[in-house]
Amino acid sequence: MPSGQFEPLYRTTLSVQDGELPVLPLSVYGAVVMAHSEVSEEYSSPNQFFFYLYDKRNAGLGGLSFDEGQFSVFGYTTVGRDILPQIKTGDVIKSAKLVDGEDHLILPTNES
Repeated sequence: MPSGQFEPLYRTTLSVQDGELPVLPLSVYGAVVMAHSEVSEEYSSPNQFFFYLYDKRNAGLGGLSFDEGQFSVFGYTTVGRDILPQIKTGDVIKSAKLVDGEDHLILPTNES
């Protein structure tokens, strides 16, 4: 969702170069991000995510990631950020906890 907007945008990327900035920026170490769909790079995967290991040394002008606006960020790691580099493809998450925002959670339907 672009900053200043009240309704999320679906199936579109943000144009950071034109000044559209996301409400939840990608340029944060430990951002929890939806992977791209296997069907299309333009859509988010419904069941795959990753932890973004942002490094300011590899950022563009203004300190933003070059990937900013290309992925859907839905949260941030608040505990255990030091172990993120150790997580590998195929590792299993045994538990996760939603700490805030459950009242805004919209579960997907088969129509989505």
